[in-house]
Amino acid sequence: MAKNIVVAVDAKERTIDALALGRVLTEATKAPAVLVTVFPYNPLEDPDSPQMIELRDEARATLLELGSSEGLDVAEARVIAGNFAGRELHRLTEQPTTGLIVVGSTTRGPIGRLLLGGIGERLLAGAACPVAIAPRGYGERDPSRLTCIGVGFDGSDEARLALDAAVAVARAGSARLRVITAYQRLAFGGVSTSRLAGGSANDIMKADLRARHDEALAEVATSIEVEGRFREGAADEVLLRESEGIDLLVAGSRGYGPLGAVLVGSTTVALAKKAGCPLLVTPRRTRFDLLD
Repeated sequence: MAKNIVVAVDAKERTIDALALGRVLTEATKAPAVLVTVFPYNPLEDPDSPQMIELRDEARATLLELGSSEGLDVAEARVIAGNFAGRELHRLTEQPTTGLIVVGSTTRGPIGRLLLGGIGERLLAGAACPVAIAPRGYGERDPSRLTCIGVGFDGSDEARLALDAAVAVARAGSARLRVITAYQRLAFGGVSTSRLAGGSANDIMKADLRARHDEALAEVATSIEVEGRFREGAADEVLLRESEGIDLLVAGSRGYGPLGAVLVGSTTVALAKKAGCPLLVTPRRTRFDLLD
């Protein structure tokens, strides 16, 4: 079944930014783009009345015109009746044809940085498909294509799913992949792990993480151009620095909670507030299937 990239259009959020990211992602993946807006309505009014039908038709035409003005090839425009946009978009992520949903940041954030609005926060708390968020002002950068995609990798199951998603998008868009691994030393990790002479806990954990990082690079190097970044420091700080030099950052969900839902941990929360590039978060224990 073909999967769509759904771009949420909301006058209260940064619609132009979401449209720009939707265009870049659809051009890279060749997935169909569907524009969606939630249309407030009076529940006491007949939704099939001539007046309501006319209003929805006008809204669809506006969506198509807006997408065309931003260079987005729109396969479909949907107007959903509902007074709670977050709830309606959350339901949309559960549909089998939705492969990815794109939203913008709030207008209150710093230019060039992610800062979630109410809709983005709701989607990152249980969406059933991957969620991509554009930084404020992204549309004004006039992004052309994805040339370098970064992925946060710590060897966990969720990180491997994020790696698979990043590889799929990079391969489809002929982009370079950057695998980013952060190692943070433990405060008391300098103590030897045994009575015999040997490495400390920090040394052993660092070597193990480095081995997983190198293994991941070797696995994907056969199909795409890839580079590695193994840095010491807190994961959020390392990934935030790396976000300044890439076109898209992919991250996995946290390792606990309902399966099949986007669930952000502390690192991803920090990225959603300050990353300098678009962020794509994959659902927990769910394979990225946009390009199947």
